[in-house]
Amino acid sequence: MAYSVYQLNIPEVPEAVIFVNGFVARDFSGFLWMWKNLFWIKNSTETAPGCVQVKAGICGYNEVVMVSYWNSSLDLKEFFRGESHRKMMQFTAKHPKSLCLYNETYQPSKSGKYTNEPQGMATIYTSVLNMPA
Repeated sequence: MAYSVYQLNIPEVPEAVIFVNGFVARDFSGFLWMWKNLFWIKNSTETAPGCVQVKAGICGYNEVVMVSYWNSSLDLKEFFRGESHRKMMQFTAKHPKSLCLYNETYQPSKSGKYTNEPQGMATIYTSVLNMPA
């Protein structure tokens, strides 16, 4: 079976950023909050201005990680200032020991490899350099 493999032409100084955030429930209250709000968090993030795609994964019964792709760090910062993010952080303010939260932001330095339809950074930088299959 043949499939296309390609890499992206990423600008020397890309504006796009990748945001990785995770939730670890540390007690029953955190566990309930996380699973009750997970789909709302994903939807609120992916519909935010400047967010191009969100991928969510279950690491374990008490841990979830989300990776979101943003047109720019300014778009991501605006999301942090918005109402959705404020609502997300309310639980942590009231229950500081119930969740372990972590986040990291990355700017791409080189292209990944992609097959078939675009995912991740390929949804932002659509000019592609075809590679042999």
